[in-house]
Parts: sequence; structure tokens; C-alpha cells
Amino acid sequence: MSDPTPVRARGSVDEHGLRVLSDAGIAYADGAEERLAQIVGAATDLSSMSEELASRATDWGTEYSLDPSRANILRGLDLRPDMRVLEIGCGNGPITRYLGETCAVVDSVEPMPARARVARLRTRDLPHVEVCVGTLDDVPAEPVYDLVVVIGVLEYVGGGTADPEPYLRFLRQCHAVLKDGGALALAIENPLGAKYLAGAVEDHTNRPFDSLERYVLTSPARTFPRRTLQAMLTQAGFSPEFLGAFPDYKLPRVLMADELLRRASGLAVGMPRFPSPDYLVPRLQLADEALLWSTLVESGVGEHFANSLYALAGKGAPADLWPQDRLAVMFSSERRTPYVVRAEVRAEDDGLVVTRRAVGGGTDADIRHEPKPREAVVSGTEMVHALVRDRAGRPDLLRRWAALLPSDDEEWLPVDLVPHNVLVTADGQLVAIDQEWHVRGTTRDSLLTRGLFNGALKMAQATRQPELAPWVTVEDAVRAMATDIGLDLTDELVERFVVDEARFQSAVSPLADRSVEEARAEAESDLRHIWRQTLTDVRGGDRFDLQWAQAVEALRERTESEQVIEQLRDELAAARGEAARAAAARDRMWRRTPRGFASRVRSRLRRRR
Repeated sequence: MSDPTPVRARGSVDEHGLRVLSDAGIAYADGAEERLAQIVGAATDLSSMSEELASRATDWGTEYSLDPSRANILRGLDLRPDMRVLEIGCGNGPITRYLGETCAVVDSVEPMPARARVARLRTRDLPHVEVCVGTLDDVPAEPVYDLVVVIGVLEYVGGGTADPEPYLRFLRQCHAVLKDGGALALAIENPLGAKYLAGAVEDHTNRPFDSLERYVLTSPARTFPRRTLQAMLTQAGFSPEFLGAFPDYKLPRVLMADELLRRASGLAVGMPRFPSPDYLVPRLQLADEALLWSTLVESGVGEHFANSLYALAGKGAPADLWPQDRLAVMFSSERRTPYVVRAEVRAEDDGLVVTRRAVGGGTDADIRHEPKPREAVVSGTEMVHALVRDRAGRPDLLRRWAALLPSDDEEWLPVDLVPHNVLVTADGQLVAIDQEWHVRGTTRDSLLTRGLFNGALKMAQATRQPELAPWVTVEDAVRAMATDIGLDLTDELVERFVVDEARFQSAVSPLADRSVEEARAEAESDLRHIWRQTLTDVRGGDRFDLQWAQAVEALRERTESEQVIEQLRDELAAARGEAARAAAARDRMWRRTPRGFASRVRSRLRRRR
């Protein structure tokens, strides 16, 4: 198809294959563009799920553009293969690549030439993708697109101003280029996100509480609460609906609709993984993000506090990108590509179900990956939380969990039958969920140790610690729980677990430019280190209130020490004064003696001479 969209008739194509529309004069860069151009230019696998590219990420700047999770924000939608798509602000092209793999025509506009060049390199084998240097102002206001994609862009268009007009103007321009029945997919950080309430720094300023305080300090960007964003979209002519994204839209793992929070609050609480990552600046350890999110959901206001907001806004009618019976989509994209799974929570006449589909098709001689294609949603409490809340009932609950594991007579054993994959129903039954992995070449005792080890880590993250007393380290917790289930946790068994777990992790986790042997050795080292860690370290350190109490105590001790020192100084000064007075008195007494009188006479005679 020749020049299928008006924008392709504008500007000229440069030596990099970029269509240059204008020079926006935007100099912002994160410094990774040149490195990314080298990585992408040399790559043989350019796909949106490329392990080759993901393995080359070395910092946040490269991870943000190479991690396959970037495109999850669109993988959760129902995109049609005949769609014409306009992407505004494509950056280095990770989402552009997915759009090019999925849709018929893709026009991507990026104001920074260095980034646009990387995006062109990422899509160099997709002739139906056009990467342009320019802005939305350069796109003719003609309704030719089925979808406009705006991911992490709206917050910048006003330069941080509180004046709504630049943002409304931008949204109206998006509306103008859409066909009737087309849709806008817009993702942006939520200024009221749970992670911000828990102490994480604002993503654009690296300062805590900036968005909560309405950006009273200078900021290069501005985000909007859900109601404000909804009103802006409506004023621009759209019919918006919203999803929540966790940990955020940047590397999304979970997309959820409001209906999930109303119909399955337990799933809405349990699907995200907390704490959300701090990409550049560590957060203040204020409220626990997971417990905070649970409170918001159970209070019926969770939809306003998702870490990122994802607006699907239709022109003339609601968008048809997300069916009404879909309540959530979750990606297990922290694995190697062959083992990635896309799971959906759907509403059916007889209740909620989870459907799963393996994106890849991984095989290993000693690992069997078989995600259940369909599983009814069970209402219950995650076993980890039950273990934390009921100390007296903990031994019995652990013994009942251990009884779920089959004997060593089985060739294939369930590696993920761990406490966080077990629900305790209202009548006290234990129900295993999300069982997809089986391994051979291990033992039941090794898998019991794995369950206790993972249980200790999850319990440490689900509590403020006193509930786990007198445990201090991960080893303390595992050994105590092993005693509860009658497991003889010898040093040999611990080492067997470390070796088995490292073998499993190195087989299914991304290799990050390492050999399997290197990954296995690193995993063994990490496991031994975690075994010795304190439960406080597992949580990411003491909470701010504990840190403050410790600081006050240290200051008190220091103040007391300083008071003692000051008292000693006063006593020393007094002693020195007393010594000086004594010396002066002694001198006066000496002067009155015959020797002193004779000395004064001789001194006067010398002066007269």
C-alpha cells in the first residue's frame, strides 16, 4: 500500500530511514540512546519478545526499551490485524515493534531524532511501520486511524503547567485523527498511586510526595487523578473507560478492570506484586504498599489508587479493545520467553474463571511446564497471610500444607506447590491454585524446604515483623517451620534445596547475557545469601517509623554522651582554674619568703644597671 496515511506524504526520508517532519527542539535524553542503537543495530532477533535484546539491558535506560514487558500494556488489548495505528512519542520503539507485529499500518512519531533512530532500527524489517521525527502537530488532522497510542506522553505536553489547555488541545488533536468508532489508548502515572502513598518518589522529579502535593515545586511533567483525567477526555470528545496497571504502565504485569475490585477483591489484592520497583531512587519506608493497597480495595476506592491509569477512550462510542467480561490480564513475563504465560480473569454465568495461555512453548528434560488452560476462581485467604495472622494455628496449617505434596514415588513433583499458591477457604479447606510446573530429579523434602523458604520470604513481606518473633533470619523461620512439620532440616538437605532451586531458576529465568552454568552458579550464591538474611532485610529495611525511633534513640544516647562530655569539660575547666589559682597563691607565698624577697631585690638591681 503506497502512502496509506496523510502523514507519509509529508517531510522527507533521511539516511537512517526516518521521515523527518519537523525539528521540535526537544533535547531531553536519558543517555542510553547511543548504546541502544548499537545493541538494536547488531541484533538478529528484533521481536517484541526478544530474549537477545532483553539480555543486553544493563541499567534502567536500556531495560526500559529492551524488556519484553514494555509491550504488555498493549498485549492485554484486542488489537485487530487490519488496524491503522498512530503512536505518539514512540521513544526507542519497544511498543512500536509490537504494534508492527500486530497491526496493518503503524505511524510512529517521536520528537527526538536519536530515539526515533533506535525505533527505526527496531522495526527495520517491518515495511508497514513508518517512524517519523516530529510531534502530533505535524500529523494532518484527518480521521484516518483506528487507534491512537499515547503511552507516557500526556504528562509532558504542558511542560508541567497546571493550566489544562495544553493537555486538552493535545487530546482534541488525538480525537481529530481518529475515525468514528476509533479509540485512544492512553497510559499515565497516577498521582495518587499506592506506591506514592507508601513513600516512593515521584517518577518524574525523584522527590517524594510531589504529585500528592499537586506539584508545588517545579516539575517537567504533570499527572492527573482519575476523575480529572476522565473529565479532560470527556471534554475532548471521548467516551473513556479505565483500567489500573501494576506495578505501572512502564513494565506492566497486571491490568485490571474496576469490576475485578468489586467481584473478586482477593484477586485484586493478590495479583500485583509488592513492593513496586523503585527504578532509580529508593523510597522512604513508610506504609507497606501491599497492605495499603489491600485496605484501599477493601474500602471500595481502589480504582482511584492504581499505580498507573490506563484510559481506553472511544470516539463516538466506548472503545472495543477490552471486552466487558474480561476483568484482568496478567503476564508472567519475568521468565524466559518460552515460558511466558498470559492469564485472564473472565466473568462467566457460573462465576469467575482464570484462563491461561503459554506464549512460548518451552521444554526441558527435567522440567515440565503445563499451565492449566482453565481454572475456577476460588474465594479464600492466601495461606501466607493465614500463617502470619494465626501464630497458634501455624503448625497445624503447615502440616496440612505438607500433606498436599506427593511422595517421592512420583517421578514428577509439583515445584510450585508453595504457601503463596494455596488458599484457605472459609470452611478451612486448602486449595492449590496456579499449578503449572513439575520437575523430576528432586525429592519431596527438597520441595518442602522450597515451600518453607518461599513462605518465609512472603511472610516477611506481609507483616511488620512482630508477628514473626522470635525469628530474626530467613534460616530461623525455615528451621522453626521445618520443626512444625517434622522435617529434619539437615545441612545436606539445605544444600540439596539450593542446588535444585538454582537449577530450576537458571532453566526458566532470563539468562541476562550469561551462560546457563553462570546463571546457576549466581543463583546458588544468591540463595545462600538470602538464607542468611534478616527478615527485615527481606522487607527492604526497617519502616520509617522504626528508623525514626532508632534515630531518636541514637540521638538520645548521643545527647547523653555529649552531656557527660560537657560535664567533664566543665569539671576539667574548673580543675584548671583551681590549679591556676593555686599556682598564683603559691607564687604569692613564695614571693614572701626570704628567697623570694632576695630574688625580687636582685631583679630590681639588674634593671637599674
